[in-house]
Amino acid sequence: MRRRAGFTLIEILIAVMLTGMVTSLALAPVVVMVRRVVEIQSSTSGTLALSRALSFIGRDVAGAARLTKQAVRVVDHQIFGSREDDTLIVMTTATTRQQMPAATVAYRIEQGGSLRGNVLPGLYRWILPGKQPEEVEPEKLRGEDGQLVLPGVTAFSVEVPNGKKGRDREKEYQGALPAGLAVALTRGKDKEAETLEEIIVSP
Repeated sequence: MRRRAGFTLIEILIAVMLTGMVTSLALAPVVVMVRRVVEIQSSTSGTLALSRALSFIGRDVAGAARLTKQAVRVVDHQIFGSREDDTLIVMTTATTRQQMPAATVAYRIEQGGSLRGNVLPGLYRWILPGKQPEEVEPEKLRGEDGQLVLPGVTAFSVEVPNGKKGRDREKEYQGALPAGLAVALTRGKDKEAETLEEIIVSP
């Protein structure tokens, strides 16, 4: 008696079930990431979110080490569309309030991308113990090692008012804590973009 070649109903059901399990395991991180983005953006939206992020930066600047000759560094940079993508680096004692030693902190935008699914686009903060501001290489800062301050930030501008005639602000700076910093954050793109600028005055 010949045996029929083919799959039984049970084998087909098992194959379908295994395919479904593999697909759900592959898509689970994507679903979690999308949900996380939606939750974060809904809880931190509008001008209030930008204001909180600027206050966060202001706290680090207020705690800058005043006796250090190179306490603050501003690196000027732009991304496509002439959007500001500066880096602010501050030697600060503000971290001691979080039970951490004094350290250099850096702020910069991370773009994220499809190949870096665990990095959300936005403004990030890095704590770099044991480093001086002049030793920090902005291009080597990775979002995976930093703390997300505010998602969706598309432009970050830092300028140092100098009071000189003809040019009120310097885009590049390295030295002692200045009298103030002009910091601007932009969230969103094109017509939906929202910008907030604040002059952070040194106490």
